[in-house]
Amino acid sequence: MDVVEDIKESLQKSGIRRDVDVCQLSLATKKLTSVPDLSRFHFLRMLWLNNNKIKELSCRSINCCLTELYLHNNNIRSISGALNHLTCLQLLFLHNNQIRGLEDTMHELRRMQQLQTATFALNPISHEPGYRLHAIHCLPSVQVLDHTEVTSAERRQSFQMHSQERHRVLQSVAFCRRETKSTG
Repeated sequence: MDVVEDIKESLQKSGIRRDVDVCQLSLATKKLTSVPDLSRFHFLRMLWLNNNKIKELSCRSINCCLTELYLHNNNIRSISGALNHLTCLQLLFLHNNQIRGLEDTMHELRRMQQLQTATFALNPISHEPGYRLHAIHCLPSVQVLDHTEVTSAERRQSFQMHSQERHRVLQSVAFCRRETKSTG
């Protein structure tokens, strides 16, 4: 059975007759190798694509109002160019894939101002030096990263590490010191 027939059968079992009534869709454990065209589901909010065999990620056919996306346990190597339009995402599970390139990955997610929960554990990027603090810096709205709550101490440390010049200026303002530029 192909994916289109699988979706059709799943919707019929749920009693859903119109595409506009689909707000969640599970395509988990379907042996998918790519993301199917889901553009017809205009009100899709939650999508399960986990436990498949997806290697290349192209989610341009997914509604930009998606709030939850489950892509864990696949073979995804990169998310570059695939998710940046999903600006309403609040939850993104990407753990246990083959994602490399921390900087490119975080750049892809930079527009996600609603993202509260994200997982990248068990990917090569999660083993890069400074990974957690870099992710916290790049994803300021994230409250839970890799199933662990982000602490205020981590936020401060991330800010200090990745915004050194801005931190130095704020410290001088906070302590009423005039910032002097060194000429040298």
